[in-house]
Amino acid sequence: MINTVNETHLHKTLKTLYALQHEGSATEVEIPPYIADIATADGDIIEIQTGSLSRLKEKAAHFVRQGRYVTVVYPLVVEKVIETRTTAGKITRRKSPKKQHLYSMFRELTGLCSVLLDKNISLEVLEVAVTEERFATEEPVQSKNGRRRFCKRWLKKGKRLESIKERHVFHGKRSWNLLLPHKVAEPFTKNDVYLALKSDGISASANEVSLMLWVFAHMQLVIQDGKRGRENLYRRNTKALPD
Repeated sequence: MINTVNETHLHKTLKTLYALQHEGSATEVEIPPYIADIATADGDIIEIQTGSLSRLKEKAAHFVRQGRYVTVVYPLVVEKVIETRTTAGKITRRKSPKKQHLYSMFRELTGLCSVLLDKNISLEVLEVAVTEERFATEEPVQSKNGRRRFCKRWLKKGKRLESIKERHVFHGKRSWNLLLPHKVAEPFTKNDVYLALKSDGISASANEVSLMLWVFAHMQLVIQDGKRGRENLYRRNTKALPD
C-alpha cells in the first residue's frame, strides 16, 4: 500500500469507515502530485486529517481545480483515556483531564479558512472518544517529532478510536454562522460572544472565541466595526449569509 507506513490506528479506522460508506470507493489513490485517502466511484475525494488541517489547503484546492468535490474529515478528541504499557508488560489506564469541544477546532482552522467556503469543499468534524497508547521508558526521552520542551518517561504510540459521539457538517455560510450565538446583539465584542456561549453552557475559552472571530473575519462572515474600549467590535456580514 502507498503512504501507510506511518498511518495511525485512528486514521486507518476512520478511512475504513468512510470507504465502506461509499460503495465502489478506493483508498490511497495516487492522483499526482498527491495521494488521496479515499476516491469515491464518482471521483470525489475524502481526506481524513488527524493532524494539522492547514496541511490540506493546497491539496484540497488542487482537487477542487480538477472538478472534484472534497470532504475533509477531522476527528476532534472530546474524551480520552491514556493507556500506558511498561517494559514489564503492565498496563495502566487513566482518564485524561484535558477537555475539547466543537469550538476547540478553531485552533486548527486558521490555515484552512481561505478555502472553507468553496462550494466544492465541506468539513466534517467528528467528536470522538479515543484511547491514547503510550509506552513507558526507563529514562526521560524526547518525543519522536522532537517537539517536547521537557523530556518525559513515555513515548506515544498512537490513538485508538473507541466511539464517535457527534458529527458536525460545515458546508456553506449558514452552517458556519450557526456557531455565533443568536442572542448576541450587534455590534459585539469577543467578550460578548464568550459570555453568550457560557450562558448556553458552552465552555469555550476566551482564546478559542478570539480564534473563531479571526477565522470568521478571514472568511468574511463577520466584519470589524470599530472598537469598544480596547476590544474590537464586530457585526455579522449580512451580505455573506446567502450560500
